Amino acid sequence: MNSEIGINPAGGATNTTPRTAAEIAENMLGSIDWISSTMGYCECPGKKMHGSKDGTRDCAVYLDRVPTLSCFHGSCKSAVDAANKRLRAAILNPTNDADFVPRKITHEEREKLVAREKNNRLQLRARKALPTILKKYRWTSAGMLNDSPVNVRENEADHWKLLLAKFEPDDVIWIGERESSGRPENAVNFKTVSEWVKREYAPHTFVCPATFKNTSCSRSNDNVVERRFVIVESDLLTRDEVGAVFRYLIECGMKLVAVVDTAGKSLHGWFEYPGDEALDELRLLLPALKCDPKMLTASQPARLPGAMRGEKRQKLIFLTAEEVEITK
Repeated sequence: MNSEIGINPAGGATNTTPRTAAEIAENMLGSIDWISSTMGYCECPGKKMHGSKDGTRDCAVYLDRVPTLSCFHGSCKSAVDAANKRLRAAILNPTNDADFVPRKITHEEREKLVAREKNNRLQLRARKALPTILKKYRWTSAGMLNDSPVNVRENEADHWKLLLAKFEPDDVIWIGERESSGRPENAVNFKTVSEWVKREYAPHTFVCPATFKNTSCSRSNDNVVERRFVIVESDLLTRDEVGAVFRYLIECGMKLVAVVDTAGKSLHGWFEYPGDEALDELRLLLPALKCDPKMLTASQPARLPGAMRGEKRQKLIFLTAEEVEITK
């Protein structure tokens, strides 16, 4: 076989064979917007079959493990399946060796491919739905304040105690500054809720939404005992827009506990910890909703209401008293 023979998008021969899997994919599929060395977005080979409007990231190509093309639209499945056969043959057997026997996909690999396609579809659906979510679930910061079951318009300096009351009295929590971690002297930043609330004023600027070992001096995931809450935040959406995401997540079954005005450009939505499986889905969903998944890290510090941030005070604008229904 001539090692200089390759495969073109129609399945025929070309004069040269690209060296890398990425080059082969581009030779077959056209221009690819590479997000990483093994993943990028391209035009779907079955675009004409799509029954709805196309987006720039509806079709993705993956080159790790088993080369795979995946499209958000289901109507193009036959074209995508055919393209996958050509793509895998071109990458795994670039010399067109007649004796080549493709390796069968293992059960584990097949499960990962299915999970990856599911995740990709989840992200794309959320990204396409965001404009509708922002309109349908609109909830401004003023609306949150009006809807708060607990009156948080007064005594803003004590708001930190109201938030800590959502923990258990014996929970060991971290309160400090960003650098208050990792040294023996930082053990003082880990106290029970009962110990913290004896203070007259908010002791520091930040708090973690998880509980820690009582021997901790480091704010690390390894020292986390239990996750009580997760925090949703966006630096891309406005303060009035992010409320729509909060309400959408409530509609999805999550329980909102508090909303903190960070005295900056963003709001922090405190939700009850939804469980590990739901957290994995949330990590995929939030970037598509223009929210920061970094805040889902157990030991990530968040703004403590009641504390000062420069000349402004961090404060609560929403706090639940018990199980409440937030209407649309």
